[in-house]
Amino acid sequence: MVLADDHALFRKGVRSLIEHDFTVVGEAGDGQEAIALVERAQPDVLLLDVEMPGSSAERTISSVRRRSPSTAVVILTMHTDAVLQRQLLRVGASAFASKNIDERALVELIATAEPTSETLSTDAPPPTDRILTDRELEVIRMIAQAYTNREISARLNITEGTVKRHTTNIYAKLGATSRIDAVRKVIRLDLLEG
Repeated sequence: MVLADDHALFRKGVRSLIEHDFTVVGEAGDGQEAIALVERAQPDVLLLDVEMPGSSAERTISSVRRRSPSTAVVILTMHTDAVLQRQLLRVGASAFASKNIDERALVELIATAEPTSETLSTDAPPPTDRILTDRELEVIRMIAQAYTNREISARLNITEGTVKRHTTNIYAKLGATSRIDAVRKVIRLDLLEG
């Protein structure tokens, strides 16, 4: 794994949290350094901050996808802007996490991140006719913001079991195989706003 953030102290903190679960092969303080390091090391995952000097997040992701197609790009950011998320997913980001994420959830997200094999525009979307219920839309929007089932349960005042049932229904309706896949599909269908 490569960690890319322009704040050295933040990188060191993240590294100390995840190093017992993953091998960190390097750290980068800007986009160009991240691209060069990924090209050299070919890591499974690049954990990338959105706002860094040297190269925009879009350019960094595009370059990484070309130079190291087996590297999953996980965005770690304070931004929850759905438009930004859509843009970065379209160029090849695999997942998003808020910098407020807890250690366990971050480790799980990194462990399950997979490199994108194609751009969203080449996927055939399912029919858009009222695919998801209002409650399912609430759930998937929170999933897209990296909330855990427990957090969704608390915020929507429903049980975790109900959250899991909604998630299962969302997967079935979208033909999704994971949280990341479901989020990609609702972004492609412009269902995250609202």
